[in-house]
Amino acid sequence: MKIRKIIVTFFGIMQEVIGIATISFAYMLYYNFLGVQVSLNIPEQHVPFYLLLLFIFGFISIISGFFLLHERIESR
Repeated sequence: MKIRKIIVTFFGIMQEVIGIATISFAYMLYYNFLGVQVSLNIPEQHVPFYLLLLFIFGFISIISGFFLLHERIESR
């Protein structure tokens, strides 16, 4: 049972980190920080679509990680 708690905690934290990184990348893409749009060769008219996809993926990842951590806390 202890190994399950460790694995759930690890994956919960990793999903939260991936979600935060995804949303951060979406902001970098939108504001063209460090020339991300140019280096990835993304046209200006496609940026809102990519922004929407990245935000959806990021929020789902953060919520999923939160629920995993909540499950671990509730199982004590």
